[in-house]
Amino acid sequence: MRARKLLTLTLIAVVVVLTTRYLFWNDTRDVRRRVEAIAKIAGAPSGETAPEREARGAQLGTFATDDVIVGGRPDVVRFVLDGAATYGQMKLSVDDVQVERIDPTTATVFLTLSIFGDQPRVADPLPRQLHATFSKINGEWLLSRGEVLRTLETSK
Repeated sequence: MRARKLLTLTLIAVVVVLTTRYLFWNDTRDVRRRVEAIAKIAGAPSGETAPEREARGAQLGTFATDDVIVGGRPDVVRFVLDGAATYGQMKLSVDDVQVERIDPTTATVFLTLSIFGDQPRVADPLPRQLHATFSKINGEWLLSRGEVLRTLETSK
């Protein structure tokens, strides 16, 4: 009887550990959180001063590798800062995020990106379907490549 209890407790412990690993320390979940964090930081709050924009740009740069292929880290940061200047308050929305791990240090992501602004004279761009590659460097998932696959039509 004692061996049966030990076996039961061992099986329960294994199930708990595997469930916890899947729910809380999942690389796919980590990449998805990174995508959402990038979108949140890239969105510009209204009334932001130039030093605040620069600080936000620097923070955004920490989510990308030094050799990110979207024109490089400085170009990604400049894109966001220019977008904030054009749109005023800029919000990015990521939808339909699909993450697939290629190997332990590489993940590919497909998502739909929508940009919303508060400037009435500036038309919001159409949503775009993006493909991004993330690399795990020193335990952190960093954007290493991004490309627009296509512009999506919207029904009005």
